[in-house]
Amino acid sequence: MAEALLEAKNVSKHFGGVVAVNSVSVTIEQGSIYAVIGPNGAGKTTFFNALSGFYIPDGGQVLYKGQDITTMPNWQRVQLGMSRTFQTPSIFPELTVYENLLIGVQSQQKIAFKLRLPSAARKKEIDARIDELLGFVNLVHLKDRPVAELSHGSQRLCEIAMSLSVDPTIVLLDEPMAGLAEAETERIMRVIRDLHDRLGLTVLFVEHNMRVVLSLADHITVLDRGAMLAQGTPSEISNSQTVREAYLGQEVLNRV
Repeated sequence: MAEALLEAKNVSKHFGGVVAVNSVSVTIEQGSIYAVIGPNGAGKTTFFNALSGFYIPDGGQVLYKGQDITTMPNWQRVQLGMSRTFQTPSIFPELTVYENLLIGVQSQQKIAFKLRLPSAARKKEIDARIDELLGFVNLVHLKDRPVAELSHGSQRLCEIAMSLSVDPTIVLLDEPMAGLAEAETERIMRVIRDLHDRLGLTVLFVEHNMRVVLSLADHITVLDRGAMLAQGTPSEISNSQTVREAYLGQEVLNRV
C-alpha cells in the first residue's frame, strides 16, 4: 500500500447554521490521481479550501505526510509541497504569460518580487525554468501574450504551470474542465496525466465531467449535501446503486 500523503479526518466546516462539510474523511496516497465529485452545493470546493488552508475546519484534522496542518495557513502549505488551482483561473490577466510564471518562479527562488530581474545570470536561470514549465503545458509559443488574450483552456494551462513553479508534491485542481470545449478538455486531461506519469506528482481534483473522472482517477470520493456518500475505484463508483440513485443517475453513467 502506498504512503498516505494528504489526509482529512472527519473534517467539518460550518457557515452559520449551514453545514457545508460534515465529517468527511479521505486518504490521498502518494502518487495517486484522486477525484472528488458531487452535485452543485455538495461541499466540494469548501472541502478543497479546508485541505489547502483557505478555510480552517470547525472540526476534524488535516494531515500532510503525517503532520497536523489543520490550522496552517495556505502559504505555509505551499512551502510543504502543496499547490492548487481555482474554479476561475487565479492569474494576472493584464500580465503576459511569461510575467505570470515569473512571479511564481521568483517566489520559489526566494527573490524579492519585481518584474525587472536582478542580474543577467539570474535571468538566464529563471528564463530556463519558465521555458521548462511552459514547455510542459505547451504554451511556450504564447509566453509574450497577455493572459487576457488567451483562450479559457490556455488560461487554465497557464495557471497549472504557475502551480508547478513552486515545485509541489501534490497539485489540487478545482474543476479544471469547467467551461471548456471538448478539444480543450482533452488538452487538460493530457496535462493531468503528465503531472502524474511524467512528473510523478500526486493529483487531487474536483470535477463534474464524469467521462473525465472515470478516465483519470484511481480513486473517487462522492460528496452529497456536505457528507460523504461513497468512496471507491472508478468501477466501484460507476456500479454503485447508491451513487446512481442519489447523484449520477443510471442514464449518466451508462453514457460514460
